[in-house]
Amino acid sequence: MQIRVEHHPEPVLTTITPWVHKGVDAAYYAATAFDPPRPKPVHGKGYPLWVIEHRGRSLVFSSPEEIAHVIDVLGRRILPSSRDLGQPYMAVNSHWLSRLHAGFKPWKVRQELVKRLKQAPPA
Repeated sequence: MQIRVEHHPEPVLTTITPWVHKGVDAAYYAATAFDPPRPKPVHGKGYPLWVIEHRGRSLVFSSPEEIAHVIDVLGRRILPSSRDLGQPYMAVNSHWLSRLHAGFKPWKVRQELVKRLKQAPPA
C-alpha cells in the first residue's frame, strides 16, 4: 500500500470533498468559496491529487484536509455510522464511508491505511 501524488489540469472532486470542503457562498456544487479552502494549483504542474491503492482499489484525495478527515474516521476502532458523522436522515448511503469498498474496512487494513496516509507527501 503506497501513496503517491499526481497532478491534474483541473480541480478534482472526490467522494470525500463535499464532506470536508463546505460551500460558503452557495450549495456545494454551485459554490465558489469553500471552508476550508480547496487547494490551489501547483505552478507548472496543476492541482494535486493523492492516490492510495490496496488490492486493485484506489482512494483519492484532493487536499490534505481530506486526508486528515479520513485518518480521523478510519483510525477509530469501531467505524461510526453515517448519522454519527453528521449525515441527515435522508440519503445516508451518499456518505463516502457508506460507499467505501469493503476491502478497506477491516481493522488491520484501516490501521495500515492510516499509517500510510500519515506519510502522505506534500503537493
